[in-house]
Amino acid sequence: MKKLKLLLKSISIIALGSFILALGINIFLNPSKISSGGISSIATILLYTLGIRLSVTSLLINVILFLLGFKYLGREAIIKTIIGIVLLSLFLELTSYFPIYNEEIILSTIVGGALVGIGVGLVVRQSASTGGSDFLAMIIHRFLPHIPLARIILVIDLVVIIASGIVFKSITITIYSIIAMYISSLVTDSVITFGNKAKALQIFSNKNEEIAKYVVSEFKRGITGVYSRGMYSGDEKLMLLCVVSPKELPKLVSKIKNYDPHAFIIISDVKEVLGEGFKK
Repeated sequence: MKKLKLLLKSISIIALGSFILALGINIFLNPSKISSGGISSIATILLYTLGIRLSVTSLLINVILFLLGFKYLGREAIIKTIIGIVLLSLFLELTSYFPIYNEEIILSTIVGGALVGIGVGLVVRQSASTGGSDFLAMIIHRFLPHIPLARIILVIDLVVIIASGIVFKSITITIYSIIAMYISSLVTDSVITFGNKAKALQIFSNKNEEIAKYVVSEFKRGITGVYSRGMYSGDEKLMLLCVVSPKELPKLVSKIKNYDPHAFIIISDVKEVLGEGFKK
């Protein structure tokens, strides 16, 4: 029963992400012939040159790519991706009847790119996909494993965007499409890591025992002692390493300074944490 509830919740989020993605494409990007890369670019080209609907192009190309790349996915990801592909095509058809915005091309680019990023991010957070260039990239990556997957996706998206600029004979469309792609990638990354960011502390102090006990008892966090050697003094010391949430940071730093006013602390941003006390 619990697994069913989790699956239904995941499908609901995939549906929401697919709907937001479709809104970004149909309401803001497509009316100005702007795309954020991948299948949406190809679909836009075919819509304006051959009159083929976005939903049809998206479904057909994604089904082909899925058949070629599904063996690289896990069982659960396969199910969720099929749902994502079908829902995206459904919502692309539904939102094609919504009022469009095409007054300011820069606003269309920013808002459309952001909505695409939010939609993709929500879907990816559920270990799913709406298809697109990532499938093609996975297939190419099997033959060119020395090239990072993210770089292959970027190249594919850029090639398709440049092709759309050539078809529409507009450098302006190409530039705005690249901007939309950049915005969507930033937003996607932010949505995927939302709520999972943390702060890592490297602590050099003479009060390691007190600090370690405080972290364990107060924050219920693990803390690790790493032996290190100062190259200037030649002294060997224990460096403490721990990860806390951003809201816990001020309290911890203040307490460390109370224990040892001369403590040396290095604080760095952590994009995502997996494990006990954080995202599982």
